[in-house]
Amino acid sequence: MSITRRLPLVLFAAAAISIPYSVQRIFLHTGIEKKMGTVQKIFYFHVPLAWIMMALAIACGVAAAIQLRNRSRMAEAVSIATGELVLITGLAVLVTGPIWGHASWGRAWTWDARQVSTGLLWMIFAAFVLLRRYGAAGSERLAAALAVFGAVDVPVIYYAVKIWKTTHPTTDVVGSLPPQMWNSLWPALGALVCLTLGVLLVRIRQEQDAAELDDAWIALDERGRQLGGAS
Repeated sequence: MSITRRLPLVLFAAAAISIPYSVQRIFLHTGIEKKMGTVQKIFYFHVPLAWIMMALAIACGVAAAIQLRNRSRMAEAVSIATGELVLITGLAVLVTGPIWGHASWGRAWTWDARQVSTGLLWMIFAAFVLLRRYGAAGSERLAAALAVFGAVDVPVIYYAVKIWKTTHPTTDVVGSLPPQMWNSLWPALGALVCLTLGVLLVRIRQEQDAAELDDAWIALDERGRQLGGAS
């Protein structure tokens, strides 16, 4: 078995070990935050998912731009796989965030600049995935443009709390965490990164296999036509 096929299994095994450890550490060995109480523990999932979502969005935009310029099969596979995972991680962010917000602010959705820009990112990549999956011939150019636009939205999400007055916590909060919270955040981040990378590698390979299968069918069809014409 090649390393490209073994690596997802290694990542899934690491996730299978680290996810239960992370959950156990967060809920049993990390203190309860005084102001927000137990609901603050959603932070350990919401923040890593947001980081992963933004990293995937940038990767998708870069891969889509490379595919648009160079017609690279690998870049195309990466853009499709990362775009799909932006949808999944983005949905998780948009679910966990309002749950936390409702407990902290009394409202699940406040039209905060970071909420709106994150929602926009999710809709951009929803359109990207739909175009890549169901779009007509030539729609990949529009899909690539959407992916690039989505990647540009990532800095807007990050700096929204600095540029506009928002109810969302600033980016400085994570850096000011006490050691106990840091020690619980990193295992959660590592577990989710392992799981995401494992799924990403599997989806990239699936897209590559699908492209190779399409090529094989086209070659077989052309060979059949040549043999038919010769007869």
